[in-house]
Amino acid sequence: MLLALAALPAAASSVDLAVDPRFELLAVVAQLAGRRTADPAVEKRFGAFKEHPAVALASDLLSGAGREEAVTTTMIYLTEPPALALKDKDADIHFLNGPGHAEEMQRFLFELRRFARDTDFMTHFDAGRDARAGLEEAAKRSLAGVDPVAAIEKYLGVGLASRSHYVLLPPGATSHAFIVPYPLPPANLGAESFDAYTMSPDLGSGSFFPSVVWPEPLYVFIDPSFYYFEKLNIPEPAAFYGERVARCRAATPDCVKHLAVSAVIVHLERGLSVAAPVDAPSTPDGALIKALSDRLDEYDANRGRYPTLWHFYPRWFAVFEETAFPGRAPRKLALPAAPRIRSAADFFKPAVAEALLKAAAR
Repeated sequence: MLLALAALPAAASSVDLAVDPRFELLAVVAQLAGRRTADPAVEKRFGAFKEHPAVALASDLLSGAGREEAVTTTMIYLTEPPALALKDKDADIHFLNGPGHAEEMQRFLFELRRFARDTDFMTHFDAGRDARAGLEEAAKRSLAGVDPVAAIEKYLGVGLASRSHYVLLPPGATSHAFIVPYPLPPANLGAESFDAYTMSPDLGSGSFFPSVVWPEPLYVFIDPSFYYFEKLNIPEPAAFYGERVARCRAATPDCVKHLAVSAVIVHLERGLSVAAPVDAPSTPDGALIKALSDRLDEYDANRGRYPTLWHFYPRWFAVFEETAFPGRAPRKLALPAAPRIRSAADFFKPAVAEALLKAAAR
């Protein structure tokens, strides 16, 4: 049911964008549990099921940001309602298999399947085909025929070996994103491709080119490349990033990567003329994003010397040390001559991983 973007050849598109019945079902149960803005149409059609066990479980599981993320993200591993079966019975879904709320999550999925059958949810969903088509077409028009994955690959000079799935959530829902398998070494060595999921109401907001399309496919490259570059060059984060950024990095692994992704997005949108350049920011993180973006101007102007962003990493990462320790002679950052990185999937080839780790150990 997922649809290729308008103005893109279906065979070449690396993007799906659609309303998805799994997330629409979750939105219905969330509304009945009082966890999202009320939609009168949903209340009229499903209000009689407020006492269903799935609703009571949803009220608890959706009560916190982390738990809501776990429930929402788990949907991407399942087939359409009412079956909601695991697409891959061997999938390692820590939200289902880990400690804590795993048992409650399993009970919730059991009751959610029952809710979908008891309410004949798919008949309701199928009846809204025309309305959904209008929402999907409006969201596609906002992308102006751009395939975000192709645009990112062109900018990076590196293939992503991925497909991006954009799910239009109902208004008022919380945005979430995830990648399967998650591209953070040393896990998932041997992975050859990735599926990046972005679930957001902003996709259907009517705004021109919503910025939520960029981050998750970018992380397919940023996560593994940062991992190995740090192994190669940054044994002591605080001595390189400074105490503030190092503390943030220790508390939230994506902290440094978020700054880099934000800087790349500035250049992706500038290249498409869909956003104005970012003004000089007033916060420390904003200043870092601007400094990283300014350094990317050098990359943009010298693609012959730097055919990929990976080649530019020694110059780009230097921004962190220069910002944290102004006036100090920066350390020499470098990449090994081999192996060559042509795709994000290369980082997950055992031989490439071994070569990079050996280089880091020298």
